[in-house]
Amino acid sequence: MKKRDITVFGIILLFFCMTMCFHIEVYAEEKKDETEKTNEAERTDTAEKTQKIKKGVFLDSIDVSDMTKEQAIAEVEKSLKGVQGYNIQLHAGDNVVNATAGELGLCWQDDRAVERALAFGQTGNVIKRYKAGEDLQKEPVRLELQYDVDTGKTEKVLAERCLPFDCEPANATMYKEDGEFVIVKEQIGITLNLDESVALVKEYLTRLWREGVGEVELVAEYKEAEHNATGLYQIQDVLSTATTDYSSSSQNRAQNIRNGTAKLDGIVLFPGEEYSVCDAMVPFSEANGYVLGTSYANGTVVESFGGGICQVSTTLYLALLRSELDVTERENHSMIVKYVKPSMDAAISEGAKDLKFKNNLENPIYIEAYTDGGEVGFTVYGKEYRPEGREVVYESETVETTPPTVELTASDEPFGSIEQTDAPYTGYVAKLWKVVTENGEETRTQVNDSTYQMQPTKYAVGTVTDSSEAKSAIYDAIEKNDLDAAYSAINNYG
Repeated sequence: MKKRDITVFGIILLFFCMTMCFHIEVYAEEKKDETEKTNEAERTDTAEKTQKIKKGVFLDSIDVSDMTKEQAIAEVEKSLKGVQGYNIQLHAGDNVVNATAGELGLCWQDDRAVERALAFGQTGNVIKRYKAGEDLQKEPVRLELQYDVDTGKTEKVLAERCLPFDCEPANATMYKEDGEFVIVKEQIGITLNLDESVALVKEYLTRLWREGVGEVELVAEYKEAEHNATGLYQIQDVLSTATTDYSSSSQNRAQNIRNGTAKLDGIVLFPGEEYSVCDAMVPFSEANGYVLGTSYANGTVVESFGGGICQVSTTLYLALLRSELDVTERENHSMIVKYVKPSMDAAISEGAKDLKFKNNLENPIYIEAYTDGGEVGFTVYGKEYRPEGREVVYESETVETTPPTVELTASDEPFGSIEQTDAPYTGYVAKLWKVVTENGEETRTQVNDSTYQMQPTKYAVGTVTDSSEAKSAIYDAIEKNDLDAAYSAINNYG
């Protein structure tokens, strides 16, 4: 090998050795730094675990003096369990629900508050640490503990316990108990805003409340009732009464009258309100407490559910007239009734006839309905508005009378048989007059006019016979609706 080649090789080897030495030194330095960092972290971790909070440092009302970080965290968690047990009252109008802070999702945010307590008076420059120590000598330092809320829990409590607050507004009402009026105050309508209420509860628990019994007025939309209880206290006078007798009624008819009367007991009507009697009584069905009873339909007497109910509406009509309330709808029966005079009746029929009236007075009214010993009665209560000495009576005037005729129909019974199938009803045209006497002066006002159908006396006449002469004679009498001729035919050919 030449001398020149040896020299080049030596230079290369020297460079390689120098490079390797450099990398070894760098690696050694890195390992040294890493070891020092590990040792420093271990020393810091050991220091944090053994470092104690300065005496006189509080987290809210929790004394964490002379505690390590772990001890302080445990004390905060212990205290939080107690705080979570406090009741928070949730209000929506007059409604109140209690839920514990824990049920509403109260928790504490993280351990940063403990770290602030641990750092107080032990970080910063000498002057800052000295000043913090001086402050602790004078009075304790209270650091704020940051609360948080699990909104899922809050929403669950509000949905289960507070959403049932939602309701429509309800007017004040009243009823009678042991002869005395009991007034039920109006109810405000409530619609809870769940999302905004959840946010409000969270803000309250995290920012405004620390411990003790709390109160939160939830976010809701409120709607006032149309009528409050004030006017009901004015109901002190009897404005009118009316009774009719049903003691001769069949058992079924009497049951219908009692059932229908009960449905009208306790009517409360505020000024301007209108009431439908038929709406309050329907449906006329067995499920609604009615049984089969006699009633009018298309000019005939039939059996129907609720038969006899019109005596209830008629009795109420008389009471309304005497209290001078505004009757806005009234229909007479198709045929005359026996329990009141013509034009004093008020028929009702589902989907056809109704009795409606309006409270045209300045104060509310209360209507009491009852049945007692075969008598149905109504009493209208209110505040008397008419002057003393005012007298009101109602007079029925019969304008026209149509006596019942005779109607004969052929039957498949033997010749000579005559059976009455329907009772007769006289037809009437009548008017009702309101007669008011006040200060010695009388005024007459027509209230209504009514037309009642005449119902003929109906007979079924037997026509079965082998005699052509007898059959001809009896059919001739039937065609003429001549009862005397029918009896004559029977006498001649019987």
